[in-house]
Amino acid sequence: MTLDSAPAPVFLSGPMGSGKSTVGRVLADRLGVPFVDLDARIEAEQGASVRAIFRDRGEPVFRAIEREAAARVASEPGARVVALGGGTVTDTATRRMLLARGTLVTLHAPPDELARRVAGADDRPLLATASDTTRVLTSLLEERASAYAECHARIDTRGRDASTIAEDVLRVARERPVAVALGERSYRVEIGSGIASRVGARLREAGVSGIAVVAGDANVESPWAASARRYVEGAGLRAASVTLPPGEQHKTIASVERIWDAALEAGIDRHGAVVAVGGGVVGDLAAFAASTILRGIVLAQIPTSLLAMVDSSVGGKTGFDRAQGKNLIGSFHQPRTVLCDVDALSTLDRAERIAGLAEVVKSAWIDSEDAIATLERDADALLAGDGEATMRAVRMSVALKARIVAEDEHERGPRALLNLGHTLGHAIEAASGYTMRHGEAVARGMVAAVRVARALGDARQDDERRMIALLARLGLPTDPERYLDDTALAFVGADKKRKGRDVRFVSPGAAGTVGLRMIAIEELQRIATRG
Repeated sequence: MTLDSAPAPVFLSGPMGSGKSTVGRVLADRLGVPFVDLDARIEAEQGASVRAIFRDRGEPVFRAIEREAAARVASEPGARVVALGGGTVTDTATRRMLLARGTLVTLHAPPDELARRVAGADDRPLLATASDTTRVLTSLLEERASAYAECHARIDTRGRDASTIAEDVLRVARERPVAVALGERSYRVEIGSGIASRVGARLREAGVSGIAVVAGDANVESPWAASARRYVEGAGLRAASVTLPPGEQHKTIASVERIWDAALEAGIDRHGAVVAVGGGVVGDLAAFAASTILRGIVLAQIPTSLLAMVDSSVGGKTGFDRAQGKNLIGSFHQPRTVLCDVDALSTLDRAERIAGLAEVVKSAWIDSEDAIATLERDADALLAGDGEATMRAVRMSVALKARIVAEDEHERGPRALLNLGHTLGHAIEAASGYTMRHGEAVARGMVAAVRVARALGDARQDDERRMIALLARLGLPTDPERYLDDTALAFVGADKKRKGRDVRFVSPGAAGTVGLRMIAIEELQRIATRG
């Protein structure tokens, strides 16, 4: 057996006594790949035990040695299993590097269980002078809680044998979820077939013990929302239901009120949750409701459209529309779990699926030349709805968004890059009375954006041609000039990224080269219509 579907390394993290080395050896043996114990590697390189380095040179020196060793191990080619030191991931740069280069799994157990496992050990420098091991470990877990939470999965090891734990780690490594690293509010985005069935278990893991309000619209009630309710009830939770009218025109406070009322009438408490089942409209409405019910309860996202999978279900933006424009009222409220079940795309209208590809192109253009080249190779397969190509596209888009959100959760800096094509795209969409699909508006907005970028000197004609060609191959519209009339341009002045009479504009250059500009609204309007 090999890590065929996940050739990247597996990194095992967690406190002392959590079983990293024991589980790591079992997993590596099962896979037939090398096992690396990071502490043992350091000791071999330094010619001294970890305890001796701590004693003679101090913890700061050891942590510097550890950072360098972790970087070298992570850079080695091929699949392998690596047991990290208990404090390796406390360095933010190291932790984020491990998340990017492989599968990072945190093993954990209660402090008293950890203390029992390490009792009598004389090679634990942080316990060298401890009179109460349980108390020291409790304090250590509290200090490292945020670092240990940033992982692809957290696995409880108490009362379980190494073989069973290794199987759980292997499952995570093969599925390769995307981690959104936000300290103790971190969560994973799971992508695959049939995974919506996990929603009950994920709610339980998030501490939900009461009512879960399953919010969907009439288009997804059967089978997806109905199935979600069954999964919730199968986990021993009580499911309440609200079915919203479909369409952007219903992305209003009235729809939010329906979710509030369903939750409150069911007797929800702060151990309850809202489960969003549907596209971006349902996701945004349900998320806003979850952020405000009892001042914030658990949110789970089960996106059923390609657009929602690659964009709106991840990152914590919530909101609803007003007459003055799109998403002008909202909040930030991160989900605790996102389950991108690609089976849901089998019932999605073809035009809706294709419209969702606009956000995929947006993500790839922000990401890199390699991402765009992959989309160009996959274009025909994506247009046809090929499952493997679609999962690649979803994973790329979610991974990009996760990296940016981890750096800038509240859109004060680089997260604004995710608005590529949206300033003018939202204006076109709003001017249509929201009868135009969001992805179709974004595709037109991206073409307009690259033309503005050319006028500003940020893009070349070849960049414009390449973007238009890719959008067209994916069946997306490329004719913004038909829609950038006075009505549409008036909505630019209401854009939520506006600052006075200037608007923050995402200007695309070559693939992987995207920048932010503050541009006068009147100037943007003039250049856009001239393009």
